[in-house]
Amino acid sequence: MTSPRALASILVLIAACDGPATLDASMVSDASAGPDAGLDAPGMLTLSLSAPRLGYLDEDTCIDLVVSRARAAIEIVWGDGQREDASVGADGTARSCHAYALPGTILVGAIAMDDGQRAEATRTLLVVPRPSDPRPTSSSTIAYDSGRSRVWVVNPDHGTVTVLSHDDVRIALEREIAVCDAPRTVSVLGEHALVACQGDARVVRLDAASLAITGEVELPSGSRPFGVAHDPRGEHAFVALQDRGEVVVIDVGASAAVVTLEVGPDLRNLAVNAEGDLLVTAWRGSSEGAAVHLLDVRDATRPSLVGTTMLEVQRGLDSDTDNDGVPSFLSQVVFSPDGAHALIPALKANVVAGLSRTALPLTSQTTSRGILVELALGAVGEPAFEVARFPFDDLDAGSAVVFSPEGARTYTTLRGAGAIVANDPFSYDMVGSISEAGITPEGLVLSPDGRFLFVQDFLGRSVRVFDVSVMPIPTLVTEVRTAEGEPLADDVLAGKIVFYRSRDPRMSRTGYLSCASCHLDGESDGLTWDFTQRGEGLRNTIDLLGRAGTGHGPMHWSANFDEVQDFEGDIRNGQGGSGYLSAAQWSTHMMPLGDPKSGLSAELDQLSAYLTSLSTFDVSPHRREGDAEWEAARDRGEVLFRRADVGCSGCHSGERLTDSAFTSPGIPRLHDVGTIRPTSGMRLGGTLTGLDTPTLHGLFRSAPYLHDGSAGSLRDVLVTRNAEDRHGVTSALSPSDLDDLETFLLSL
Repeated sequence: MTSPRALASILVLIAACDGPATLDASMVSDASAGPDAGLDAPGMLTLSLSAPRLGYLDEDTCIDLVVSRARAAIEIVWGDGQREDASVGADGTARSCHAYALPGTILVGAIAMDDGQRAEATRTLLVVPRPSDPRPTSSSTIAYDSGRSRVWVVNPDHGTVTVLSHDDVRIALEREIAVCDAPRTVSVLGEHALVACQGDARVVRLDAASLAITGEVELPSGSRPFGVAHDPRGEHAFVALQDRGEVVVIDVGASAAVVTLEVGPDLRNLAVNAEGDLLVTAWRGSSEGAAVHLLDVRDATRPSLVGTTMLEVQRGLDSDTDNDGVPSFLSQVVFSPDGAHALIPALKANVVAGLSRTALPLTSQTTSRGILVELALGAVGEPAFEVARFPFDDLDAGSAVVFSPEGARTYTTLRGAGAIVANDPFSYDMVGSISEAGITPEGLVLSPDGRFLFVQDFLGRSVRVFDVSVMPIPTLVTEVRTAEGEPLADDVLAGKIVFYRSRDPRMSRTGYLSCASCHLDGESDGLTWDFTQRGEGLRNTIDLLGRAGTGHGPMHWSANFDEVQDFEGDIRNGQGGSGYLSAAQWSTHMMPLGDPKSGLSAELDQLSAYLTSLSTFDVSPHRREGDAEWEAARDRGEVLFRRADVGCSGCHSGERLTDSAFTSPGIPRLHDVGTIRPTSGMRLGGTLTGLDTPTLHGLFRSAPYLHDGSAGSLRDVLVTRNAEDRHGVTSALSPSDLDDLETFLLSL
């Protein structure tokens, strides 16, 4: 799919080549040519051309010409297929203006002819849409306060935000401020900074000048706010509640919620333009696509949902430079400076291919990769539409993107690869890159002049600053640590780095894959993969949060791992990594459930330490403590759950709500609950006789359900996929009984 912006650039460049063959791009200079430029020798015809560096779409861009002979005939080649003759004054000067209909980098030229002599001059011109005033805003892990030359960055693991001071000479830590549990994004505009606190469900307001906390907005328990962004017009801000699927409008000055709009599940990031268009992304894709919602917030106190754009599943693309799949882990959404287009950095997950689905194996180059998705706004009242999808080669998921101030360049971080790629946003040609952007670059912001690029290195606990006026390889100016102390144990932090880092050849042969490719933030991607070639089958990704590694028993639906270190096999065989064990160690420890791998590799042990640290579950957003009707329904549902004749608690037992365990060494307790199909595949290359019992904690977030993702809702689990009552005796339950049972299960 070709973007209209990309097509515009292609057409402009083709048109530029349509001029006289002797117009030479090598004559281009970034400085205006003076009266002595060109072929300037006694008796010879000379011509100079002066033009601005920047022109705006559909507005007049003017050039000035100086010719050594006033009688000379001058033809202007505008570079977009248009030409015209210039009128030369008696002083040998001429001025002409032209409005460009397409954006891009353009070669403008002029040719002077007189008495058989010819002179030429050229100049490059960048044509872009005029940026809006005020500029669009977006949720981000890092923000620039242009009024005070400060950079704000969140430190989720520390519960703090850090403020850096910036001038032309130095960049330094000014203050680290304790704000809340798990701050995820920050927005700064005018007098106020806002921080979205995922862990304790609130937005904290700070004075942007004094850095003091001045207020907070309490949000519903279990809502997990993620993205916060100011309305660029001033008084309001918007917050995305991930686990409630709502957008909250906040009165910034009063630190109060004004209105809440139900939008859709799994919301994370948002962007707002000056016209009052608000884009909100659903974080994870599904088998149908990935959702991006457009809200009309022209009247911020009366927001409305305009429509939802589905980023579709792509097929027929598998190669070494692209793959099939659906956009997932939509990590940010950012408007172009004019507010008419938006970019979304994400991961494209290949849930199309596999031996069971297409008879084609997933390879390390076709399983997933980083992408940029471009959206455009249509007419008022119409949803946005996708116009382009750009895949990155040998790079994993995109985590952030930022436009240069004039909109002529984009910078995209690739989280696990530790890299940044600079692109022309009209053609998507790569114009530069940074290969050492940090351990896990998570956020980006540019200084207002576009010179300094600030990169939040999430696990490096720092901000790296690059001078991007130097291309194609920007220079590192400085690195500033953003947090004092370290809340994670040494082995847990090291394991978290192993978990995220795709660039390590031990983790991935081509840099596409890491543990975070399916389990970003330790969660599930909500997708069902075809792992037939791994000796399994269709497998719905399991959330890692709360399970404490093997704290809930064996790992995976088929209980095929008894230690986290068994992932060495997936790393080697599925991701193409060289692995963390030596060749000699691997030769004797290939089999999961075989001789323990613990203690053989520092990195695998660190990975185990990190997964073991994920020992708590989030609060369900479905809980309504104090609501007597809801509490009564939940209590009735719990009674049903524990009834012996219904049979739920027989397998989902104890505090863990699972009977997952090994009954003897290497022999797990499995159950055939009637959901095994031919596509369910095998277990460790042998017959799949049953499935491991998953915990019911966190059930509210783990749809689709069952090992193959074949149940889209809990009602499907209880009814549609349980026709023979092998997964609990539910056929005798009334609709109201089923409602109560669902209420209880969703409260866990």
